[in-house]
Amino acid sequence: MRLWKAVTVTLAFMSVDVGVTTAIYVFSHLDRSLLEDIRHFNVFDSVLDLWAACLYRSCLLLGAAIGVAKNSALGPRRLRASWVVITLVCLVVGIYAVVKLLLFSEVRRPVRDPWFWALFVWTYVSLAASFLLWWLLAAVRPGADALEPGTRAEAEGFRGGAQSPPEQASGATLKKLLSYTKPDVAFLVAASFFLIVAALGETFLPYYTGRAIDGIVIQKSMEQFSTAVTIVCLLAIGSSFAAGIRGGIFTLIFARLNIRLRNCLFRSLVSQETSFFDENRTGDLISRLTSDTTMVSDLVSQNINIFLRNTVKVTGVVIFMFSLSWQLSLVTFMGFPIIMMASNIYGKYYKRLSKEVQNALARASNTAEETISAMKTVRSFANEEAEAEVYLQKLQQVYKLNRKEAAAYMYYVWGSGLTLLVVQVSILYYGGHLVISGQMTSGNLIAFIIYEFVLGDCMESVGSVYSGLMQGVGAAEKVFEFIDRKPTMVHDGTLAPDHLEGRVDFENVTFTYRTRPHTQVLQNVSFSLSPGKVTALVGPSGSGKSSCVNILENFYPLEGGRVLLDGKPISAYDHKYLHRVISLVSQEPVLFARSITDNISYGLPAVPFEMVVEAAQKANAHGFIMELQDGYSTETGEKGAQLSGGQKQRVAMARALVRNPPVLILDEATSALDAESEYLIQQAIHGNLQKHTVLIIAHRLSTVERAHLIVVLDKGRVVQQGTHQQLLAQGGLYAKLVQRQMLGLEPGSDHTASNKEPPGDGSGKA
Repeated sequence: MRLWKAVTVTLAFMSVDVGVTTAIYVFSHLDRSLLEDIRHFNVFDSVLDLWAACLYRSCLLLGAAIGVAKNSALGPRRLRASWVVITLVCLVVGIYAVVKLLLFSEVRRPVRDPWFWALFVWTYVSLAASFLLWWLLAAVRPGADALEPGTRAEAEGFRGGAQSPPEQASGATLKKLLSYTKPDVAFLVAASFFLIVAALGETFLPYYTGRAIDGIVIQKSMEQFSTAVTIVCLLAIGSSFAAGIRGGIFTLIFARLNIRLRNCLFRSLVSQETSFFDENRTGDLISRLTSDTTMVSDLVSQNINIFLRNTVKVTGVVIFMFSLSWQLSLVTFMGFPIIMMASNIYGKYYKRLSKEVQNALARASNTAEETISAMKTVRSFANEEAEAEVYLQKLQQVYKLNRKEAAAYMYYVWGSGLTLLVVQVSILYYGGHLVISGQMTSGNLIAFIIYEFVLGDCMESVGSVYSGLMQGVGAAEKVFEFIDRKPTMVHDGTLAPDHLEGRVDFENVTFTYRTRPHTQVLQNVSFSLSPGKVTALVGPSGSGKSSCVNILENFYPLEGGRVLLDGKPISAYDHKYLHRVISLVSQEPVLFARSITDNISYGLPAVPFEMVVEAAQKANAHGFIMELQDGYSTETGEKGAQLSGGQKQRVAMARALVRNPPVLILDEATSALDAESEYLIQQAIHGNLQKHTVLIIAHRLSTVERAHLIVVLDKGRVVQQGTHQQLLAQGGLYAKLVQRQMLGLEPGSDHTASNKEPPGDGSGKA
């Protein structure tokens, strides 16, 4: 808001407040002057103190307006930082006004002075307006010309921080979370009905308890006592029955919410671009999918259940309390604003701590997941103890945050408990006064005290609900952060031709990974893959071979250039169609914890078993599969742990071949195979070239030398292209790579020697 508007509104209200309060005070004391009222001030009869409170709050607002007007850069920020002060002032004055009403009621029964009631009501109106005006001044945005050099950076920080208040974000998150329960409206209606029945039954219990006591003490009537006890028993049975049904329905509702959240989160995760998984650790994502969603559903279900139940109970309790004694009711409610303020402060702090705890737990989970998934490597280096220490350090970070949570909870319980104790002592003292003066019966006082205890429990529960909800909201914000995240690379292509030749063209492709934005992996790379031909990519490690595969699979967006499939950009093809016509077999194939049949037919809607067997035979996997106890129904274990490296590669090869893809990519796909298996697979590939465009990435010379075209990459550039013999004749990088594979031959040796066959085991690396 503009500075001059905020200051003008504040000054105008101050004038109205002082004028109205002064006029009411003057008309209520026409029989004596201000000086006489000051000299003979009587707290039971004079409203001079309420007029003084008006002057005090006006001075606060005047100081705030002057501060913002003189320093529009830092003044609003300082007002926001001092919100506790203005809140306490408003609470103290509001509580004192209630005390004033009770004091007046002692000498004037009932209080019929219209001027007092006018000032009493106006006091609360002006307190609310003062609080709002304080925040209006705090929301003033400083203009760039108002910023001094020393304060510009600080004010910029204020601007950034004021754009999304945490309270609004928490409310929006909670509202969004509850919107996920819309499919369960029928369950919610039923749960709400039984909740109201149970709460009403519990609300009537103290009233009839008081009636029973009055029947004994005052009426001394056994009949009245028995009737009251019978009603109490019926109410207890009915409310317990309704409470059980309510709890069961709410548990069912939020179990469904948990499933719904996990489903939405998982669907969002699997739709993200590949770079997203490069930037986020697997442990963090699993933590969001498991612990965070569970925490959200558990905390929110438990706390909303408690909140709704106690809200209904509080409504009934308040009605009964005012019907028993409006004076004691006012005494009771004087302490609750303080408890609510403490709950607000504690809830915000607890929410921030909750986020930190979830992040720390995610880091610990990531460490555990990384260690367990690489247990063979850990054991091979005898590093179990070191990994356990690293995990313990992560847990210690969680424990430090847990200690902060415990300390905050302790102080909150201390503060709220002491406040409730003061209120209860005040009720006992003032209630005894009312009974002695004949304004209240002893039975009503006992009933009121029971109601006060019930109300205290309800308010305490509501206070814990707030902190619990903030903890759940903190976890929900992280869940919704991923649910709402839109992938930066959208697979919205629609091309799905019935016939595909399989020609692939890389045209001046330039590429950079998002996680390494300053490192160009590919620079103006151009080459073609022809149908019925085998093309091999070779080059030193880090030259960009696997990046070409990632681009051809449309895993990452290009920085420049194009990749065409039959003359069309690969991004124009339908996502499912593209990965049906392009199959990849990687160096470290991933198998799922399913049967071999399910792994081979993975991603295809319906595959005849005969096709699965045929693909396994082409991949030289049928033999070892039939030797397994359950054959094709054998479970491969997590990530194929039940199979050897060579067996996994052959199953992965079968998974690619079962699709009969026009484009087949083999990224070190035979590195774990023995020479005979590699030979059989190569025969299968080369024997069906009319059906495939094959791209091979390999270091073994036996795999590369039969290729129709060899593309040599170095530092992200194409440095050579040709057949095996042509490249050897040219010399250059390819010849050096071949020479390094030959036993006992240095790179500088004669090229003719490099025409010898490689070692029989094919284990040499380029």
